[in-house]
Amino acid sequence: PKPAWRPRKERFIERLTGASGSVRLVTAADKLHNARSVLADLRREGERVWDRFAAPRHDTLWYYRAVTSRLRESGPLPLVEELDRVVTELERRAEINARR
Repeated sequence: PKPAWRPRKERFIERLTGASGSVRLVTAADKLHNARSVLADLRREGERVWDRFAAPRHDTLWYYRAVTSRLRESGPLPLVEELDRVVTELERRAEINARR
């Protein structure tokens, strides 16, 4: 069986610290694609988008922000800057939808 969601994600984020540039680049591209998809679905479907995740909305948002922050620690990278913009918009949109 898989370990619990939060400890798995925390370990993944920890491993990014010593990861090679190529691993960080692939991670940024993957998370950017995923965050863009979630944002598009959130705009289209609203709050029910969070039902498809193994973790609640606030934990999912925490994860995207934590990965982005960890990737930024390695220095500027245009892909990470774009990920940051998308995650910021995802957070903003999630907050707006949660208030409705």
